[in-house]
Amino acid sequence: MKTKNLGIIAGIVITVAIIGAITISNNSSDINKLAVDYETVDVLLKNNEHIFVVDIRSAEQYQKGHIVGASHDILTGDTLEKRVKTIQNKLPEIASTYNIVLIDDDATDAKIAAQTMTEMGIQTFYLDGGMANLSENLESSSQIVINSQELSQKLAANDDIFLLDVREPDELLQSKIDGSVNIPLAEIFEQNRLDDIPKDKSVVVICGSGNRATIATYALAQEGIDFQVLEGGMNAWTSFQES
Repeated sequence: MKTKNLGIIAGIVITVAIIGAITISNNSSDINKLAVDYETVDVLLKNNEHIFVVDIRSAEQYQKGHIVGASHDILTGDTLEKRVKTIQNKLPEIASTYNIVLIDDDATDAKIAAQTMTEMGIQTFYLDGGMANLSENLESSSQIVINSQELSQKLAANDDIFLLDVREPDELLQSKIDGSVNIPLAEIFEQNRLDDIPKDKSVVVICGSGNRATIATYALAQEGIDFQVLEGGMNAWTSFQES
């Protein structure tokens, strides 16, 4: 992924504030220290400064309007735990050197999820006040999840889509969708690797179950790539093809 230097002194100060000057503890009284304002998020996003922004509202809310560069995920319960473990196991550099900022309507759910993820070992913040007071400079998105039937119909109609499989190469020996391009999850986050993914067409992201594909969208969204996650991954696709 391309890394750009902050071009303004204010940006450098902001970076230090969010990354270097916040001490995290497990005490609930410190949870407010995980709050960051929109200006901070905006500067860091624009400069790709080791940050991923994840909108944890409903898919419908996200599609209607979200911060430019933000991806989408539902980080609750078992799903949150699965995401954290996958990032730690598959993307150790991301887990140790990147910050994640979570966004919801009013910071209620994002605050709790940020504290949980931080305590699990991934430095996570939340947008102070959530989306409640934001109405400008937002972008809308089309469908961000596609099921097997919808994808099958698009392929049959020769729709201009890019199939991105983020599994490991040996997994594709067992099953794959014809025409898919394999870039393993860890490589998605390497410098300049996203240059191989088109920005002028919809990208359908594929993995085994949807877990790794969703994490991959953290990087895709930041680079302005239009993504759709294959719901249920290859597990669902194989079942659909056999039905």
